[in-house]
Amino acid sequence: MGLQRVPRDWPWVRMTMGAAEVLEDAEGLWLVLLPSPGDRYADAQLDDYGGTRFAWRPPVRLTVEARFSRPAEELVGTAGFGFWNAGAMPGAFTGPPSAVWFFFASPPSHVALDPSDPGRGWLAMVWRSPGGWRFPFPTPLARGFQRLLERPGIARAAIAVGRRWMAASQRSILIDPTRWHRYGIRWRRAEVIFEVDGEEVHRVPFAPAGPLGFVAWIDNQYLSVNPFAGLSSGFLSVPTTQALVLRRVEIQPGPSS
Repeated sequence: MGLQRVPRDWPWVRMTMGAAEVLEDAEGLWLVLLPSPGDRYADAQLDDYGGTRFAWRPPVRLTVEARFSRPAEELVGTAGFGFWNAGAMPGAFTGPPSAVWFFFASPPSHVALDPSDPGRGWLAMVWRSPGGWRFPFPTPLARGFQRLLERPGIARAAIAVGRRWMAASQRSILIDPTRWHRYGIRWRRAEVIFEVDGEEVHRVPFAPAGPLGFVAWIDNQYLSVNPFAGLSSGFLSVPTTQALVLRRVEIQPGPSS
């Protein structure tokens, strides 16, 4: 049967980089990371934006049926599904980062503006930044900006500004991710509701205005945003094949979302 997609005629794009594969069988669509030493980026991805063609604004309802091939403690890198504006992709025409998604991050990642946020594990997460502008972010500029943020003093100042400028919320999802679950996101104009198997697991009293694009991915990246130590990122070795498996992706726009 493979992956069920709604809308079926939407421009779904499959993409891989490095030691990764996208496979489809009767169970669903497999986004696979292959064993690798971590010397370069590896990513398996399904998206609908092809770089910068973001189509979705609230109200939208997303339903994804998914599972991971391994327990959370055996996964490395980041993974998940939902909506974002590809704000961290050097070379793309981007704006400030916004996201509405289920997000996984393994150690040493810690993705949080507030020290009290979990920052890693299997999370329901919303980031809202001011919108209305986009700019080219070439790779040399991105690398130079990252080197600045690796300095603790500059990182502390940047995160303090970010906490005033952005709104962020995240909550740990305490389930067995190797089992099939039905994940739901109700992205409304003034709130976001996350559901797992029909039960609400997180409600956020704000929401990005969009536009955002759908993405599901698994990669070998780590990112640490630490108010005290600065910013660090890189690639992790993948000791054993790991995968995110999707059997249904459904996006429904409209007031009932």
